[in-house]
Amino acid sequence: MKVVKNRKAVSPLLATIILIAITVAAGLVIYNLFFSTAGTVSTATQVDIISCDLTKAGSKVLLSITVKNTGNKPLTSCTVTLWDGSSPPVQKGPFNLQKGGADVSPSNQLEPGAFASVTKTEADVGTNFVLGNKYPIKVDATAADGSTFSKSFTVTCTG
Repeated sequence: MKVVKNRKAVSPLLATIILIAITVAAGLVIYNLFFSTAGTVSTATQVDIISCDLTKAGSKVLLSITVKNTGNKPLTSCTVTLWDGSSPPVQKGPFNLQKGGADVSPSNQLEPGAFASVTKTEADVGTNFVLGNKYPIKVDATAADGSTFSKSFTVTCTG
């Protein structure tokens, strides 16, 4: 038998170029898969408090709060609850926040980046507040997909 010594193969340069092309293609597939999954995981229901004021002047009380949807899902519900200075504290609310003069709802969703607010007077929150004292407030939000977000903080009664 004769051994053929003149066989030609793929040159080392061409083999290197093919391996680099395969590596780049695999990297792009993994990159695309990772970031499409990461985008799905990073969806969030979140609101930030832009302003919150509890003001008392004589027997007049005014609660005003504005929030911003800082998540990336539309909100179908957003409420605020306040507890007064009674012993034990009495819950006032929940009060629906409004966007464009109507309650945030499934038909009036609060889109990401949009603002909602509510203003209530002593007829809604009562008058049992003392200037300089802090009172707990809780904001609850529900997204269109059913996920929820709650944020609690305190507000100081000013005059």
